[in-house]
Amino acid sequence: MSALNEEDKIEDTVRTIITAAGNRFTSYEILLVNDGSTDSTGTIMDRLAKENPRIRVLHNENNLGLGGSYRRAIGHASMDHVMWVSGDNAETADNLVNIISHLGEADIVIPVLLDQTNRPKFRQLTSRTFTRLVNLIFHLRIRYYNGAVLHRTALVRSIRIQTDSFAYQTEILVKLVRRGHTYVEIPYRSASYDGIFSYALRPKNLLGVFTAISRLFVQERLLRGRADKRA
Repeated sequence: MSALNEEDKIEDTVRTIITAAGNRFTSYEILLVNDGSTDSTGTIMDRLAKENPRIRVLHNENNLGLGGSYRRAIGHASMDHVMWVSGDNAETADNLVNIISHLGEADIVIPVLLDQTNRPKFRQLTSRTFTRLVNLIFHLRIRYYNGAVLHRTALVRSIRIQTDSFAYQTEILVKLVRRGHTYVEIPYRSASYDGIFSYALRPKNLLGVFTAISRLFVQERLLRGRADKRA
């Protein structure tokens, strides 16, 4: 779980994760990534780690973004599977239980947010447009690219994650699915959406997503496509 200036929500998020894990696993860990926060997020994380041996904390000196934080956490993960959870407590324990209950059914478990009615209309439109565009470019049929995707850790480590942007999960899914790894899609409910504007839609973040998709197109459709033809 990565967080930037989430001092008011980070502890509740950890409680949600612990509730979801419950007695379902004999062994699990919670990796908290403090992504360059300027408030007390890092201090709270350290306190939680002292109170619970299952919790480990990584501190980014500078803000690395979602992709950069995820990539760093993958390098420290010690379990067979990994799932990213938002640091703003946007998920319910029931949502997380639903996702992890499908562990083992495929290489990847993709939660699909089918009902977005509690989100602003513009946010719904951009989400649907992004999904359709990525599927069109890469000849896929994935129904949702952003969420608490559950991966086999070894598979994520087998590819190179290059983007630090919000498109990191898209990059992972495109690369793994195009290489033939299996996935199962499960419906889930959006827990909450407090704002009217997504951070992903800020110009800097949009540029990062555009750059990531453009680079992915060159690698997966052009370079990899030519290599496959030669083979």
